[in-house]
Amino acid sequence: MADFSKISNITASSSSGPASRYSSLIWLLVLSALSIALWDVPWAKGILFPVRTFVTAVHEIGHAVACLATGGAVHGMTIVSDGNGHGGLTFCSGGMPFIYTQAGYLGTALFGCVLIFLGRYPKAAKAVLILMGAAISLASVFFVSQTFGDFSRLLQAVGSFIWAAAIGGGLIWSGLKLKPALANFVLLFLAVQTSLNALTDVVIVVKLSLGMYGFGVDTSSDAGSMAAMTFLPAAFWSLLWGAASVLMLAFTLWYCYGPKSKTKLI
Repeated sequence: MADFSKISNITASSSSGPASRYSSLIWLLVLSALSIALWDVPWAKGILFPVRTFVTAVHEIGHAVACLATGGAVHGMTIVSDGNGHGGLTFCSGGMPFIYTQAGYLGTALFGCVLIFLGRYPKAAKAVLILMGAAISLASVFFVSQTFGDFSRLLQAVGSFIWAAAIGGGLIWSGLKLKPALANFVLLFLAVQTSLNALTDVVIVVKLSLGMYGFGVDTSSDAGSMAAMTFLPAAFWSLLWGAASVLMLAFTLWYCYGPKSKTKLI
């Protein structure tokens, strides 16, 4: 009589072998290549605007969470441009500015790394999307809504609230309705976009800090705020964040997919 238990064991073993182990890495590489190729294409920028707004929300939530964690208070938040070079703003008081000022860029890079890590587990993707959607929705209620009291930023507040609600609702819907494989694809796509935007945003801040955009350009940034606090030049902080972001991303990829990785999809 054939021993079917051995056959099933072999099948189970092969399904968690190299092919499945690196399937998420293959998708990460494909999505990264496509994102880079289409980075400056006008129509692609339009399509990816909601994703860019999602990354901005992650950046600003990083500031807000760090502010609250260090004993400060958040008085408002925006995630759309104010027309003066700021993709979004978070209004904080108290706490430790040295910590929460850096939490935007570094927090976004770290979040991208977390998404890459979670992308290895397709069965968890639906829950991750729901949690992200809930977090952005709560941020719109507790942080963005406070900006309505500032009439000079009323249009920003309205736009930010609408986008936060749309993105949060879209993520929750995706987590509830999509099949695990497609939900994991969405998660990996957001991981790539968050990581790439984190790196490109730091590059922009480096250029601003070094005066590479010329005169007449608003050079205020998180790096400029750090320079005012520490008397170290803005270029130092922007370059430091860039190096830290690259190291975090490299370590995450090595940890998840390196030769000694114990990755096993669930």
